[in-house]
Amino acid sequence: MQVSEVMTLGCETIGAGESLQAAAQRMRDQDIGALFVSDDSGQVIGIITDRDITVRAVAAGVDAGSEVSQFMSRDVISCYQNDDLETAANIMEEQQIRRLMVCDEQDQPVGMLSQADIARVLGRAPLTDEMLRHISEPGGQHSQRH
Repeated sequence: MQVSEVMTLGCETIGAGESLQAAAQRMRDQDIGALFVSDDSGQVIGIITDRDITVRAVAAGVDAGSEVSQFMSRDVISCYQNDDLETAANIMEEQQIRRLMVCDEQDQPVGMLSQADIARVLGRAPLTDEMLRHISEPGGQHSQRH
């Protein structure tokens, strides 16, 4: 099975200078858990998740007007839409991350693949159990690079 069969199409983005509150509202309105962060030219420069907002900002008492760029993960790890699902799951496991940016053959972002997308398709298959166990291990860097 290919990533393109499971991924969420489209890339919801937010500007690096926008507020955490704006990011949280967009996630709520779109019913999603992450946004790609773009610079002024539209280039993806990071990712911010609902967990980043909750754990790194709110729990630290940070003002909701603070810029997304201060709390995003700067390195975005990606895979290709024609990669097989096991390859993508292995990347997530190795990097201990829950989301991958999905790119086309020209390295342009076309969507996102989440741990939940894989679990939805594979159910409780051994691959899913193994991936969940490794992603949840403590000690991994908080990064989204590839």
